[in-house]
Amino acid sequence: MIHDSISDLFTRIRNASLVCQDKVLVPYNKINKQIIQILLQQGFIHEFKEINTDNNRVHGVNQSFVLTLKYEKTTPVILKLQRLSRPSCRLYVKVQNIPKIFRENKLSVIFLSTSQGILSDREAYRLKLGGEILGFVS
Repeated sequence: MIHDSISDLFTRIRNASLVCQDKVLVPYNKINKQIIQILLQQGFIHEFKEINTDNNRVHGVNQSFVLTLKYEKTTPVILKLQRLSRPSCRLYVKVQNIPKIFRENKLSVIFLSTSQGILSDREAYRLKLGGEILGFVS
């Protein structure tokens, strides 16, 4: 069985956003942490905390993240969160082929897995790095 932690992260955030929950619990791993930090930097979430979940193990892990989602009045800031590259079908781009519509739109961010870690499209473009397109948020 293949477990795609990025799809799981996106689904948890998307579902919590759709039902207007303030907080969402996601499993701890390095990839999730890097994506969550980008969401925080770009203003899609208020904050995140790392917690120990001794009693409630999430996917066999004792640590988790609690994200505080951001809303404008009653409308969620995260309207769309989608996985693009999948374990069975990877999408790679060179720096000049990063979709420009997302670079120019301040309300959207593409997540790229690069040799420097997971970066936003703007940061990857600034560092002149291409990589695997993981997904996007808008």
